[in-house]
Amino acid sequence: MTSRTSRCLLCGAAIQRRNPNHRYCETCSKKWSTLNHRRRELAREAGLKANRESKRSVTLSEKSRCDLAWTVQVEVPFSYFASKNYIHQLSRSTGRVFVHRKSKSKRNEISAAIRNGLGEQRVAHNKLWIEILVQKPDHRGDAVNVVDLVCDAVKDAVPVDDRWFCIRQLDWEIIKEDPQLIIGIGQESCNDAQVCSFCGQIKPLEAFNKDKRQALGVGHECRECRRVGRVLRKQSAETTLAT
Repeated sequence: MTSRTSRCLLCGAAIQRRNPNHRYCETCSKKWSTLNHRRRELAREAGLKANRESKRSVTLSEKSRCDLAWTVQVEVPFSYFASKNYIHQLSRSTGRVFVHRKSKSKRNEISAAIRNGLGEQRVAHNKLWIEILVQKPDHRGDAVNVVDLVCDAVKDAVPVDDRWFCIRQLDWEIIKEDPQLIIGIGQESCNDAQVCSFCGQIKPLEAFNKDKRQALGVGHECRECRRVGRVLRKQSAETTLAT
């Protein structure tokens, strides 16, 4: 195709069009390319501003006592091998640290109980609230030490990463006969969600652009952050190209 003379869309300088998409002179093209690479930086700054504005106070809000759309509760016999103080043992012969078989067994028991309790209930990619009641036979162990093993067991039982886990309640009581470890899980929403990597807010999948390469089929930056980034980029471009 024969090249023909045209005008740069930004500065109006004469250019020789090399292809149908050639619209800018070399100088404006370099400036625009630099500004285009800054889009993510500008969007990230906009997301950080939105994140600051949405930050909650130090005191607990009503969010921690939210109503759940569904709940499942299971019980397994209590054992101190569910405590993190007993999970890892030191081999006297080799000096290596290993996971105690009774702790493994208790973790598998909890996972199986949760899977059976869920049945056909779908677990969404959204916040998963966990409640734990530790019935101890005595006041020897710490109830808070069972959180690690319980969360690991829940992770084995549900198709959701533990980054979504939240502790809704942790309580304990002394039960001399037949103490149980009572675990409840539930969610506020049955819809999948994604966390924006720019503003850090949890948003429905519809708020993100589609990306088949990702597990949930959407990208990690919400449309709002990308939109603000484009606006800031355009404003910066107009200022830069005007100089």
